[in-house]
Amino acid sequence: MERVLLKFKQVTSTQDVLKRFVKNKKEIAVFAYGQTRGRGRQKRDWFSPSGGFYLSILMFPERYINTIPLIAALAVIECLRDLQFTNLSIHWPNDVVLNNRKICGILCERQDNAIICGIGLNVNIKKFPAKLSQATSLLLESGRFYKLDDLLNKILKRFWQFYERLQTNEFKFAEIYHYVSGLGEPVEVKLSSKETIKGIIHNIDEDWGLLVRTEDGLIRKIYYGDVIRLT
Repeated sequence: MERVLLKFKQVTSTQDVLKRFVKNKKEIAVFAYGQTRGRGRQKRDWFSPSGGFYLSILMFPERYINTIPLIAALAVIECLRDLQFTNLSIHWPNDVVLNNRKICGILCERQDNAIICGIGLNVNIKKFPAKLSQATSLLLESGRFYKLDDLLNKILKRFWQFYERLQTNEFKFAEIYHYVSGLGEPVEVKLSSKETIKGIIHNIDEDWGLLVRTEDGLIRKIYYGDVIRLT
């Protein structure tokens, strides 16, 4: 299948742009240098100034649909490791953390038989709003500016490599597990405004489900929720 990359100076949201292309049945990536209405999980606003990295990828997976956020996170982590960044981890379900601060968020949305995977990476951002005190950027961590187009090419290349291996059952899940933070730690998972569970993170399965051993000793598999560490 032919793959297309579209670049824009600014869009409302790269996710929304790609929704217009679902019916074309083509694998397309949309990159923007800024967003006016960027969003994260649960329709939260995503801080999207100039200097950030905003990418969405449209694909039509036949298997491992819930695992797409995993390979997106791994693509980002491996590219950052190539830039000599260390102390990188994944905070389930969709955050990449650098030096215990959020550097990247991933948003996957399903439409018909398509998945749109959004990657927001804080690159050349000098300052964040007070409410984002736990966020950081590559610039703040290293004191260096980075070429967004170079990062785009590297992350896209890694993503498609992982995606192809995932769809042909050749992806080795062991590549990612040691990056997942919190295994064995007590957590509280907010599933909705009315439901919260407490337990210990037991593991992550190949379908990117979080396995939590609850206080009554049962293993519960979770695909969504806000995880709060209790340590």
